[in-house]
Amino acid sequence: MFYFVISSSAVMDTSKQLEAVMDWVTSRLDANDVPRVVDVVNYAQTEMGFKNLKKVVIARRLRLHPAYLMSSSQKWRVGPRSGNFRPIVANNLGNLHADLGFYPIVRDYPTPVKKRGGYLVAKDVLSRYVYVSVLDGNRKAPAIIKAFQDILRQHAEAFPGGHLIQSVGFDKETSVMSRDVQQFLKDNNIAFHAFEMSSTKSKVAERAIGQIRNIMIRLMNKFEKLQPWWKHIDFCVAILNSRRIEIGNTLLDYTPKDVNQKNLEDFLFQVHKADPAVFFNQFELAPELVDFKYPVGTFVRPKLLVTSSAVLGEKRSEVTLEQTVFVILQQVPYVTRGFFVGKAYKCQNLEHKRKIQIFDERDLAETLEPTK
Repeated sequence: MFYFVISSSAVMDTSKQLEAVMDWVTSRLDANDVPRVVDVVNYAQTEMGFKNLKKVVIARRLRLHPAYLMSSSQKWRVGPRSGNFRPIVANNLGNLHADLGFYPIVRDYPTPVKKRGGYLVAKDVLSRYVYVSVLDGNRKAPAIIKAFQDILRQHAEAFPGGHLIQSVGFDKETSVMSRDVQQFLKDNNIAFHAFEMSSTKSKVAERAIGQIRNIMIRLMNKFEKLQPWWKHIDFCVAILNSRRIEIGNTLLDYTPKDVNQKNLEDFLFQVHKADPAVFFNQFELAPELVDFKYPVGTFVRPKLLVTSSAVLGEKRSEVTLEQTVFVILQQVPYVTRGFFVGKAYKCQNLEHKRKIQIFDERDLAETLEPTK
């Protein structure tokens, strides 16, 4: 039997290398920059020459850095879902996902009434460019319209004479679905797409909110007291728009603010090279070649995948499905991030015939036809 012994010198070398990397991270934070894991790994391996330091080792050590200790992201889904999701595909600039974010009122500083409505975040699906506008005191329709006007102004300043905003995807917020907001979008030739119960939802914008929060807390870590968030949110967004875009584990040669109509073709080439699944998702697969679980015409209910106000107080062992019944209209195969064939279904809400949703097969359960 053979035993492999790791020398103490090798351990010390790795430890010293990690400490040097963490010193660099601290220096970047002091310079008001917030490096991601991919930025730290890239700098350590290419600029510092620590090619033997693996990503997993650097990432584990980075989570222990004081500025990252309480804000590192955690994976809450493991196993079969790994690499088994459909990439969000857009081949044109100007398609936004939007969402509302907010910070709670705290004792560290007074929050003016005009800052208690939170903020509107919109993110371009293709270029990852982020727009943010602090809402004017509340989340009613006039405040939403004013925030969208601000985002249109930001867009015109960032891309003068460039592409237009073509569409906005949003969760079904009451104020956003109001007649005034919908008319405003229509008047500006912006198509509106409402997310309802689909597990994708507005996750592009939700991710942007999470990124803003992470940058904010890591920058604020150097202050003794919590700082007013509205004084720093624009700076956090500027950092996001100046970072090199990460696709998978690849850093592209572009930042979100660099992508425009003139270099779009080259940008798409780099995106497709870094993640071929995005390229292949442009093409339709033949449903008859895929073994689907449910045939067209099957009645189904979505599973309760996330906690919401609708299920508070209900025991999960007793209630596991949505009350709404759908009927399957079409089988939709697609290429997953991990190059598997994913199975989805286009479904019609039986109560509201105009509501069409697309669900993954794993998110549905067969049910009986509702009695009239």
